[in-house]
Amino acid sequence: MQALFMTLLAGLLLFFGCLAGTVIGSVVGWIVGLFFDGTMLLLAQALGIEAAPYQLGAMVGFLGSFFHSPASKS
Repeated sequence: MQALFMTLLAGLLLFFGCLAGTVIGSVVGWIVGLFFDGTMLLLAQALGIEAAPYQLGAMVGFLGSFFHSPASKS
C-alpha cells in the first residue's frame, strides 16, 4: 500500500512540477518579450516557428522542468 502511495505521490509531483515550470516560463517569456521583442522575434524566425514570446517561454519552461540538475550534497 505504501509503494502505491509513493508512486502516486511521485506522479503528482512530476505533473505539478512540469505545470509550474510551464507557467513560470510563460510569465518570464512575456516579461522578456516586453523589453526584447525584436530579439525574441529574430529567435523565433531563426528557429523557423511562429510563436509569441510567452509561448516560447512556456515551451522552454516545460522542457526545462524535465532537464534540471539535481542538487548535490558535497
